[in-house]
Amino acid sequence: MIPQSQHVDTLRQLMDVAQLRHRVISHNLANVNTPGYQRLDVQFEGELARQLARTEDWDTRSVRPQVVAEEGLQQRADGNNVDVDRELGQMNKNATLFQTYSQLLATHFSSMRRAMEGP
Repeated sequence: MIPQSQHVDTLRQLMDVAQLRHRVISHNLANVNTPGYQRLDVQFEGELARQLARTEDWDTRSVRPQVVAEEGLQQRADGNNVDVDRELGQMNKNATLFQTYSQLLATHFSSMRRAMEGP
């Protein structure tokens, strides 16, 4: 079972990563017409899953997001590999995840408040 404090820490960390990912996606969109620009991505969830799978210690603070250039994408003639439609889809997905994390955090705090107030 995950300790209560870890719920808050993990949700906060997921929200921080979502904010970073939003900035990276915005950066990609801002550079859509920059010749040679390579799309950046945030890698985090895979490493988080590996950390959680290999240990019963739910302390996820050691897992850090990495901003990396994404390879293997189709490039245009100018060498740029940013696809506006893909970026907008990623931005929408990321916004939904951020909203979900913040709702979970609000629900967690609401439950704690009700428990402290009693019946």
